[in-house]
Amino acid sequence: MIKLCTIDLDGTLFDNEKKISEENKEAIRKAMQLGCKIVIASGRPIHGIVPVLAELNLFQNDDYVISYNGAKVFHTLSGQAIYDSTISGAVVKEIYSESRRLHTFFHAFRKNEQLITPQANPYTDIEKNINHIDYQLTDFEKINDEDEFLKCMMVDREDHITDAMKELNPKYYEKYSVVRSSSVFLEFLNKDTNKGNALIALAKYLHIDLKDTMAIGDAGNDLRMIQVAGVGVAMGNAFEEIKKAADYVTASNTESGVAKAIQKFIIEPR
Repeated sequence: MIKLCTIDLDGTLFDNEKKISEENKEAIRKAMQLGCKIVIASGRPIHGIVPVLAELNLFQNDDYVISYNGAKVFHTLSGQAIYDSTISGAVVKEIYSESRRLHTFFHAFRKNEQLITPQANPYTDIEKNINHIDYQLTDFEKINDEDEFLKCMMVDREDHITDAMKELNPKYYEKYSVVRSSSVFLEFLNKDTNKGNALIALAKYLHIDLKDTMAIGDAGNDLRMIQVAGVGVAMGNAFEEIKKAADYVTASNTESGVAKAIQKFIIEPR
């Protein structure tokens, strides 16, 4: 019986217009009534997830959210972090140097969730607009080595990010968690940071067996979450590697695939 279901946002719960269908909302409501805990698991900062939590009524005493691709797990009502994972300022500066070699734009999130960038660019503006936050222009060479960051990102056109992934020094794939969270974002996090480890930490905190969890996603940053969940679900529009790793492939994000997965694995079995 599924007791905990983690759901990605972009390309998963959201349709292509960043809206949640009524079918998805109704399925989530029914799952919650049956006692299943619904947890949003996103690469976004908490400010970018709050409107969704409000829309789905996920601000109750026992509600949680996974943000920054697993770098933080929050209790939604109190804002208390029950789990977090960071990288150092020294790491951010090292990866920034690599981004300059690869000619991509760059930005980073401090542990206090402040968004910083060395240069204003359209992709930082995308982050700003989606997540309702501002950014601060910062000289990355002056960042303190001991400063703590949730993640840093190479951001650029889709073809530039694709090329950057091919040309990236292989050591970065070995030293850090490197995930492509969208066509224009390539994220670098602590090696142990991913949505899967966040799901493991949350399930342990809530005393829920992993076999009683389900995860739904579409992109590379959802892979580990889908692998560790008792039932891993890929969207119909998911990357092929996600579909291959999943236990089940549901309909696409424009066809309320989340609702169909919830119906099959949570509502019907009850």
